[in-house]
Amino acid sequence: MSTKRTLAKHSLFYTVANGVEALVPFLLAPILTRSLSPTDYGIWILFITYATFMRPLIGMSAPDAIRMRFYDFDQKQLDQFIHTVLFVMTNVMIFGLIIIFLFQDFIAVATKFPVAWLISIVVAAFLYEVFYTVLAILQFQGERVAFLYTQIAQAVLSMGFILCFIYFDWGWQGVILGRAIGLCITCVLSLYKLGYSASQLLRIPPRSFYRNTASFGLVYVPSGMIIMAMALIDKVVAAHYLGVAASGIYAVAALFSSAFWVVNNSFVLAWTPWLFRRLKGDEPEKIREVLTVSALYFVVASCAAGTVYFFSLWFAPILLGEAFHDAIPLMKYIMIAIVLQGFFMHNMKFLHNYKKVTVMSVCSLIAIACNLWLSIAWVTEFGIKGVMQATTISFAIAFVISSILVIAQLVQTNKKEVIPVV
Repeated sequence: MSTKRTLAKHSLFYTVANGVEALVPFLLAPILTRSLSPTDYGIWILFITYATFMRPLIGMSAPDAIRMRFYDFDQKQLDQFIHTVLFVMTNVMIFGLIIIFLFQDFIAVATKFPVAWLISIVVAAFLYEVFYTVLAILQFQGERVAFLYTQIAQAVLSMGFILCFIYFDWGWQGVILGRAIGLCITCVLSLYKLGYSASQLLRIPPRSFYRNTASFGLVYVPSGMIIMAMALIDKVVAAHYLGVAASGIYAVAALFSSAFWVVNNSFVLAWTPWLFRRLKGDEPEKIREVLTVSALYFVVASCAAGTVYFFSLWFAPILLGEAFHDAIPLMKYIMIAIVLQGFFMHNMKFLHNYKKVTVMSVCSLIAIACNLWLSIAWVTEFGIKGVMQATTISFAIAFVISSILVIAQLVQTNKKEVIPVV
């Protein structure tokens, strides 16, 4: 019972902390859906989609690498590792900027994004990855107050700059600038508080350090990018086949599902360090405790998603501008997809603990490939609804496959416990 109370308390904390950042889209929605056209709002959504998709590519999945290795390192090794991942992601960002410069016209056509603002996507992806790397460090260090303040700082700064630029009628360009500036200031202050100076970050680490970091990142990329890749496929397919405005409608339909995502992700943040500690010794009693908590999670998560959905049906017409009311009937499809996404990510944490990185990446690639195929197959006939249904089925397939793999891993672990080695 004390374990469940502890997890509930930590989950509540992370719900509040992540809720601070998640509140920003809700608070901005009445303003942006009234001050921007669906097309302009679609450009903003494509910016967020591309930046979050590029996060694991820029950072080589640094936050997940830190979570996986945190308990394997002493403080000196951890500092070296963090310095290395920051060095690697800085160089990957520079490489990304060079690619954008060389192929900007082709990329602009392929992404349906204004050519002059392509650079902002790479820079924002870098800033997002640094921000979430800082949060991963604070999470596993148990620095919950600092975690909360970091979220608050980023949310307040981003909202402040966005509202300022919207007031001066800078349109979607002002929204992008406001978000980037807020992230930049938060990242600089957070790294300084963690004790990382500019001179330290610019120092080249030993070659073996960044070779190991890069090799892990390349293998882990599909797992680290699955959520972003699925969102990218949905919005890009919608933009190409139905117009940029369709991406805006899709994002508005997903807005209320993000409230459930915050609650679900908060549980995962609180649960992951606890799970890794519980499974460390492969003791049957602790494994049974983990499975009990997991079963409870599936039930509570489903109930929470239903509650959020029915609340959103009442609140959405009040919050949204009239031009975006077509998104309301679509909310049920994306909510189901988000629930299944949460179940899949829950399973991935088990595989993460056992360092089954290749298996995780294969599961992720299957989901990504299914989503791409089904989205293209259904978008013409069913529109945005077809894209959302493709995502739902893809996550359902990934959840079933990962469940089988988790069960197989636990059975294998249990056999090791009960069968003596001669």
